[in-house]
Amino acid sequence: MLRRLALVAAAAVAAACPSGGEPAGRTFAVRTARATRRDISETLVSTGSLAANAEVSLRSKVAGRLAATRLDGGENVREGTRARALQVLAEIDDREWSAKVDAAKASVAAAEAEAADAGREFVRAGSLRAANAISESEHDAALARRDRAAAALAEARSALKMAQLDLEECAVRAPFDGVVTRKSSHPGAILTVSDEIYGFASIDPVEAVFDVPTAAMPLLKAGKTRVRVAVDAYPGEPLDLVVAEVFPVADPDTRTVRVKALVPNPDGRYLPGMFATATFALDERSGVLVLPFEAVLKIQGRRCVYKVQGGKAVLADVETGLRHDEVQEIVSGISEDDEIVVDGIHRLCDGASVSVVE
Repeated sequence: MLRRLALVAAAAVAAACPSGGEPAGRTFAVRTARATRRDISETLVSTGSLAANAEVSLRSKVAGRLAATRLDGGENVREGTRARALQVLAEIDDREWSAKVDAAKASVAAAEAEAADAGREFVRAGSLRAANAISESEHDAALARRDRAAAALAEARSALKMAQLDLEECAVRAPFDGVVTRKSSHPGAILTVSDEIYGFASIDPVEAVFDVPTAAMPLLKAGKTRVRVAVDAYPGEPLDLVVAEVFPVADPDTRTVRVKALVPNPDGRYLPGMFATATFALDERSGVLVLPFEAVLKIQGRRCVYKVQGGKAVLADVETGLRHDEVQEIVSGISEDDEIVVDGIHRLCDGASVSVVE
């Protein structure tokens, strides 16, 4: 396209200036504009989707009959139910596990009694040994019994703790603030530890996830690079966000790197799986001089504009920078005071007479 512009421009020069000197006796009507200053950036557009920022499969750590699927306030749990971290979502029949706790407590009591008796016997054996009333081996036997009783007591107390933990696990709790995404089991089901009860996800915020070319990675900065996310479900409501994370590993097949931003979602209107488009602001520049893109010509490798000076179109070389939307950054070659041709440019040559129209 640029080559075609150059050829068209060259043809225009030949037509208006057939001798290569002064233009033919024509006055060309043109429209003009002055360069302005604004903030611009190089942008990259990528498509992606929304995703939960955390998702787990909730299972009971103990086997048993599923007694209830309700919140601790009594509300029945279904898909879409919201829960706070550590709030009860389901209950396993705990009678068996409660009985195991009682049995473990009894074992601890027995072990404590045995340990106390062994301790007293060891004290007596010490006194008798000092009086040379018993042998060294009898004293050692009392010591060994005391130590075995202490170890048995420690084991019984550990077993009690395990039984109490199993009893606590009969109440299935939310691991974090989130929402139930699927309900896989219902009251009355006999569950093993591998059976799912719920799918559970954190969706405030949700993640907006996109794959971008690895060539853009040096310009993507977590916590700094701005990104505008448009969710298809809500046209006309773009979200101005900041890149939250740039993944440290690229996909070897697509040569892309995954980038995500966080979308606040307190009311749950953004759902995991929704389609989204991101516009990343990569190389941002503030207060630069810009012209409409169509005002800049490329002629034989040169970047040029036409200034209007004394009723004439004067060709001027410029150095360009970023292109953003429909404007072109001008690094040097013109000032804000220059009047630049923006319409009718391809009919002109250097020195052609022009008439500026509104």
